[in-house]
Amino acid sequence: MAKQIAAADVKKMVVACEAGMGSSLMATNKLKKKVKAAGLDIGVSHAPARAIPEDVQVVFVHKSLAKMAFKNAPPAAVTIPFDNFMNIPAFDKVIKAIQDGTEIRGIGPK
Repeated sequence: MAKQIAAADVKKMVVACEAGMGSSLMATNKLKKKVKAAGLDIGVSHAPARAIPEDVQVVFVHKSLAKMAFKNAPPAAVTIPFDNFMNIPAFDKVIKAIQDGTEIRGIGPK
């Protein structure tokens, strides 16, 4: 099942992880730089997949933690899984959707 959110509703994004060390923190910093370069006023943070903040609208998470992140994300948030911490095309797709004012799509439970 897919979920979606209007781009205009996005105020905060999070990169969810398991332990909060290393590659997920680097991915968070990469997303922060992309958001800043795009001139967007959107918060970006880092959180464990089992403790996602309630004020988040978009959750990026490695596919191995997608079910946990979906379960722990706020009901209105979209969860977007990715395969590789070093290359996350979903960052660019979401930023473009926000700039274009379109819908952002994520996953639902499987």
